[in-house]
Amino acid sequence: MKSLNISILISLFMFISLGCTQTQEVVKTIWGSSTRALEDARQDGIRKSFACDYDKIFDAVLKMTKVHVSSKVVPYQLFLKDRKKGVIVVIGIPGSVDTTEVGIFFDYVDEATTMVEISSLSTHAKMTAADHVFSLLENQCAATP
Repeated sequence: MKSLNISILISLFMFISLGCTQTQEVVKTIWGSSTRALEDARQDGIRKSFACDYDKIFDAVLKMTKVHVSSKVVPYQLFLKDRKKGVIVVIGIPGSVDTTEVGIFFDYVDEATTMVEISSLSTHAKMTAADHVFSLLENQCAATP
């Protein structure tokens, strides 16, 4: 009986992990790691290009999600990161519900330029995060027109 249950679980896992994209997206949504809503909200996102390479920009934004011991502040809490897909999702935006997600998307423009886009279903969270992220990046890289 145990071997039958294990076989069923392994088969289910393989179907989900190797199955169609829609199945994977449903599982991600249930699990809480789907970025589909944030990707859909990108059409209303706030964008800015910076004269820095992709990895430097990604690492700078990722670093702001770490605990700063000296100031005892966590600017934002890291919810999800995927360097390959060019996305960081954060929560804990001041003035918003703790679980409000903000997507920070990174698009390679060329070797020296990266487009950063902030999206969220919450306008307040999106604006707050954009102000903070863009300010942080402008201190490290020049914004491009």
